[in-house]
Amino acid sequence: RHAGRSVKRLAVKGAFHGRTERPAIYSDSTRKAYLDHLASFRDETSLLTVEPYSLEQLRQVFADADANGWFIEAMFLEPVMGEGDPGRAVPVEFYALARELTKAHGSLLLVDSIQAGLRAHGVLSVIDYPGFEGMEAPDLETYSKALNGGQYPLSVVAATPRAAAIYRKGVYGNTMTGNPRALDIAATVLGQLTPELRSNIRERGRQFVQRLLALKDELGGLITKVQGTGLLFSCELDPGFKCYGSDSIEEYMRERGIGVIHGGTNSLRFTPHFAVTEEEVELVIAAVRTALREGPRKTRAEAA
Repeated sequence: RHAGRSVKRLAVKGAFHGRTERPAIYSDSTRKAYLDHLASFRDETSLLTVEPYSLEQLRQVFADADANGWFIEAMFLEPVMGEGDPGRAVPVEFYALARELTKAHGSLLLVDSIQAGLRAHGVLSVIDYPGFEGMEAPDLETYSKALNGGQYPLSVVAATPRAAAIYRKGVYGNTMTGNPRALDIAATVLGQLTPELRSNIRERGRQFVQRLLALKDELGGLITKVQGTGLLFSCELDPGFKCYGSDSIEEYMRERGIGVIHGGTNSLRFTPHFAVTEEEVELVIAAVRTALREGPRKTRAEAA
């Protein structure tokens, strides 16, 4: 059906899918840096992107593929953005349309749950998220962070029978595939996911967003946006703040004991442990307040 066609790839603008070659091609959030610094990327024109989460653009890109004789090999989709716009969740309507269009076109739908898996709702797969029950599964779904306890290199690819049937032995190899220590860690993590812990992920996530929204109002413009899904959430800062690198808010908070990482345009991204308590929520909020009131700001030259 698609023999001889130009191969294209599809992702959401601002998405991040990894740094090895094929995932990097799908990663719009890092594309500019790769184009600037990696000669091997300068002739790479296969990536198609749609605005998050435009149903109209999604329909149009598949129509364009048919009109131009392109084959979209796969669409990569984060259930919750982890780096490009941390904490922003895909709407169920967008997922459903992506599933419908990829299936009709003959391409694979890969859901990248590397960052969101377990952390968003206490479940691994997007089709177990609230509101997604009964949705058809993606062809492929990937998991790693949280599943590996944040301490051991383990990634998992889950495949439907259709996707698994496409695979041919010898195409892929991995020195560390399925080693017992990694699998023991994953089994231990999954064994600790009690109903109470799942509930805590969701409840504390809502509490963090509510408290950050209150802090946004309190600080009068220093925080410009708050969003989150479960225990993957962020607050975007006024451009007068530097979010990463030396003399940044990220560095300031880390030096004072708060694990935080930048993300998005100018955001602080938080990924606390699943058993985080209400008291620890308040500790983090207090640390953000102190950092924004007393921490470093850009110099006039940097701001310009």
